[in-house]
Amino acid sequence: MNTRIFSLVMQNLKDSFSLPKYDGLELNQLSILDDLPFTPVRREKFAQAIMNELDIEHLQLSGTVEHFVQSLDKIYMKRFFGEIWKPDTDDHTFSGWSIVDRINERNPKNVLDFGCGYNQFKPRIKNLTGIDPYNENADYMVDILEFNVDEKYDHMIVFGSLNFGDEDDIRARFDKLYNLLDTGGRMYFRVNPGILWPKGPYVDIYAWSFEFAYALAKEYNCKLEQYKKDRQRFYFEILKM
Repeated sequence: MNTRIFSLVMQNLKDSFSLPKYDGLELNQLSILDDLPFTPVRREKFAQAIMNELDIEHLQLSGTVEHFVQSLDKIYMKRFFGEIWKPDTDDHTFSGWSIVDRINERNPKNVLDFGCGYNQFKPRIKNLTGIDPYNENADYMVDILEFNVDEKYDHMIVFGSLNFGDEDDIRARFDKLYNLLDTGGRMYFRVNPGILWPKGPYVDIYAWSFEFAYALAKEYNCKLEQYKKDRQRFYFEILKM
């Protein structure tokens, strides 16, 4: 769950029910929005405050707080990565265009680019499939958790895409990637150590570290290789043994 949007929603709920008569009202992620004692004016004011802060034009005020946050996260992330974010491939040494030669020289049979964005590597890397839940240039507009195929991949590009939500979100997606990777296959990562996007303050960044990457590789009996700083990010490779 996006903790930044969750904090925004909870603060606005507390502001909506700040009068003494609401002192006994319990608010948490399991609270059902339709059951809260909104007046029509307070309900509209709450919704408008959220839309203004996230700069979105619509929302569905229903379900639990957790469900509401998840729906807001999808809207916000699709708008940010589909309309505002631009690729910075030119700016990276190890996780930029150099990845093309590194993969092609290994004669790849099946390459997956998770979080492919504008699918820039598609015409340059052999046998590549790009998936991205937010960008229409992807071959499949889907999150890795919903990408269900029978085939295996010998190379995976994971540049900036395994970086959102909490540790449970990271682990769930890594597990899916691992199971799609063939034995002897290699994953190429660019990860964010926790630097927020100035134009996307509600993008929930997970702060990667060498210790976490090493522990994750060890847990899956993989080999962590080439952990390097790449501009304001970190680059590393994971080899499936």
